[in-house]
Amino acid sequence: MANIDLNTKMVEVLKLHPEAQALLGEYGLHCAECSGVTHESLRQGAINHGLDPEELLQRLNALLAEQG
Repeated sequence: MANIDLNTKMVEVLKLHPEAQALLGEYGLHCAECSGVTHESLRQGAINHGLDPEELLQRLNALLAEQG
């Protein structure tokens, strides 16, 4: 399983790793309900919501490593 990076579109994160939705929700990112999901990268989504993109990326990749 490939890790995601800060340039990965949010829609791809959810498409490839649906289990990430719960973690994103913990950060207030309800991507499945957001119109920005198709064009925002992980970095853009985090910044737009006042989050640290690097922290979010680390948490997501840790979750995906546990799952995979």
